[in-house]
Amino acid sequence: MVLFRYVAYSLDLGVIKGKLEANDLAEVRSEVARQGYKVLSVDPQKPRPGLEELFPSVFRVGTGELIRFCRSLATMMKSGGNLMRTLDMLQKDTKHRMMRRMLGEIQRTLDEGGSLSDALNEHPTVFSPVFVSMVEAGEHTGRLGPALDQLADILEKESEAKKKAIATMMYPAAIMGSAIVTMTILLLVALPPMLKVFENLDTDVPLITQIVVGVFRQIKANLLQIFLSMVVLIVVLASLARIPKIKRWFHTAQMRIPFVGVVVVSGELSRFSRTLSMLLESGVPLITAINLGITGCKNTVVRQAFIEAEQGLISGRRLADSLDNDPCLPTMFVELVMIGEESNSLQATMQDAAVAYQKQMKQRLNTLLGIMEPASTLFVGAIVGLMAFSMFLPIYSGLDSFR
Repeated sequence: MVLFRYVAYSLDLGVIKGKLEANDLAEVRSEVARQGYKVLSVDPQKPRPGLEELFPSVFRVGTGELIRFCRSLATMMKSGGNLMRTLDMLQKDTKHRMMRRMLGEIQRTLDEGGSLSDALNEHPTVFSPVFVSMVEAGEHTGRLGPALDQLADILEKESEAKKKAIATMMYPAAIMGSAIVTMTILLLVALPPMLKVFENLDTDVPLITQIVVGVFRQIKANLLQIFLSMVVLIVVLASLARIPKIKRWFHTAQMRIPFVGVVVVSGELSRFSRTLSMLLESGVPLITAINLGITGCKNTVVRQAFIEAEQGLISGRRLADSLDNDPCLPTMFVELVMIGEESNSLQATMQDAAVAYQKQMKQRLNTLLGIMEPASTLFVGAIVGLMAFSMFLPIYSGLDSFR
């Protein structure tokens, strides 16, 4: 239903204006004419955008909401509950504005005869192609509840991996940030008055102190220009990152960084293996499962390797043989795929691969954290040492002049 604004005329009332909900213009004209008015004009009323439309990144449906949606719907489906009643219950219970609105749109699609997968497919920013495909497979096989449980499991594991990565970087970033802020305040607030005192006493200020203070004064004087330059640099880098060749070069370089590259590859393989295993278990054909698994690959190098493997599979080659041609994929992963194909248990071996590479990623993240903690401590120590040296050196120089 769409809200229309109309202008009509009658001999008794003259020109009148009003609003009417209808499916199309013809229905509005027919209804206004039925009331005894002559229609002058009809225009669809554009609804005012809500906060969730103005700020989609703020009100977007998060992973936590999706997990609760999957768990609740799976529980009700496995218990024999009605889909429409369950969606209506979830809509009433949720406090998330975007989620409540989306659940209402899903119910309308179901009322019009569409399936749940069709309704979810209308919201690609919330439900990925893998998500929709899993739900569709669950509908066709009569295992919608287990499919939703599997989706909740994979969402939880991906959420845990993201939280682990963020926690790994949080501590060193907090230490470095606090050190930079402290040094900036001291050099811009505490040190300049002290320098003026020594200048009035005709005391020579050490060269290192002059350099440090001069640098910070220049930063302070050109703060706006520096900020704008950083914004322009970020925009330029973001634009360059969209160019396929540059994006591939960046991802290739990322994979060659010690520790970081292993974390990236392990995360990609874990995500792909889990998706492939989940789809195969739900009865999705191998070609379709691989294609959907590729959509979840963020690294273009790994993505291209799986695309070439998919093309080799279509041309009649084994999946393991196609994967073996790409050097970016670990030998163990190729061997697991080969074992799965030979024993006709690819779904199980992919599940094992997902668990193995998930553990490997966690171990590498812990190792990376163990390296970054002392590195950040040394960095902070160097900053504090430079700051102390710059502040106390002029004090000693002043004391020497008094002598």
